Amino acid sequence: MLKWYEPLYVDDNLKNRKLSIKKRLDSGKVDLGHYLVTLASNGSDQLDVISTSYLSQKALYERLPMVVGLASTKKEAMKLVVSIADDCIRGSGGADIRGYLLRDKREQEQ
Repeated sequence: MLKWYEPLYVDDNLKNRKLSIKKRLDSGKVDLGHYLVTLASNGSDQLDVISTSYLSQKALYERLPMVVGLASTKKEAMKLVVSIADDCIRGSGGADIRGYLLRDKREQEQ
C-alpha cells in the first residue's frame, strides 16, 4: 500500500477518478499513463515526478516515498509541482517544500 498525502494534489482531469486510481495503485495494479508527484527519494531534491508504469517494479513500489500528487500527464504533473511550491511559499514564506508538506501532515494528524 502506498503512503498518500492528504489533501492529495490532483489535476482537474483526474478529480472524479482519484479514489478509483488510488485503489488500483494501492492494490498493486499498474495504472499506465498517469504520473505521481512524490517526496524526493534522495536527500538533496524536494519532489520527484514518476510515471505510474514504474510501479510494476516491485522494489520501487515498496520504497516509494509519500505520494503528494496525482496527474494525468507529465505536463499536468509539472503544473502540480508549481502549485505545491506556490502553496509552500504562501504557507511558510520559504521554499522547503518537503518540510512544509510533512509539517502540514503532522498538523492534520493532531
